[in-house]
Amino acid sequence: MANAILKYTHGNPVPAMVALVEGNVLRVKLEAIDKRYTLVAVSDYPNVLEVTSNTHNSRADSWAFAVTARSAGNAKLMLRSERGAGMSALTVTPALVSITVRKPVSLPDPESDAGLLVRLFLVEMPAPQEWAGAGISGPDAAIEGMRMMRRVIANRLDSGSAKEFMAAGARNIRGIVTASDRGNVQFAGFANYPRIANKKQDLIEARMAIVNDATNTWHAKYLAFYEAALTAATEPLPSDPSPTGLFAWRTDDSGAPSPEFVEFKTLGGNTFYTHKRLRLPGR
Repeated sequence: MANAILKYTHGNPVPAMVALVEGNVLRVKLEAIDKRYTLVAVSDYPNVLEVTSNTHNSRADSWAFAVTARSAGNAKLMLRSERGAGMSALTVTPALVSITVRKPVSLPDPESDAGLLVRLFLVEMPAPQEWAGAGISGPDAAIEGMRMMRRVIANRLDSGSAKEFMAAGARNIRGIVTASDRGNVQFAGFANYPRIANKKQDLIEARMAIVNDATNTWHAKYLAFYEAALTAATEPLPSDPSPTGLFAWRTDDSGAPSPEFVEFKTLGGNTFYTHKRLRLPGR
């Protein structure tokens, strides 16, 4: 009995269970198939999972299939073969691929605090492909940095001296994040929020595209990155890890914002600072 292994186009075997996001296109192939076999990909629920391409390469004796995730739900993909006279049955491994299709992840309402914070975290923290170089061991380390960022913003708002951060009169975190003074800004790209400067908006969109592309080899880590940002933005305000309160962060090696700031900790490519004069209440 002939046997063939179902593979992704990059060469790794396809497992028996796969997760996709609506709109994803799963591309798979079977190689070194005798010309006397004819293969067809079949979905038991085409409204969930639709076969959109079925291609035979006679020169390479290979078959390629494209399957589109149309709507959230569960479906099975199966490869059927027709064989010429005298040929044995062709066994494909796995015989069935169970596929779960979920809806895309959407960013929170931009007018909400969570929406603002998630977008800020997504551009201020290195993404998974940069974690090794930034010394981030995984999502737990990434969320630690995001929590410190949130403390910085909250501490500035509650300091009674928001004018120190170009945010005199700020009544909420949006007032802190959008602070600017004659062209100088506190958070690059966010001075006119909810409109975000092109480069920062492009970065957010690029990262969210991977969050919603389960066929991308980085998808799982980007999804964990997004979930860390959402958790850090929506959970109760975490305790401040510093003795007196965090009041700034800058890209590592950029130096302190001014002599008033004292370095506290460097994490994930960002250095966090306390302040010589400002303190959290009770510290």
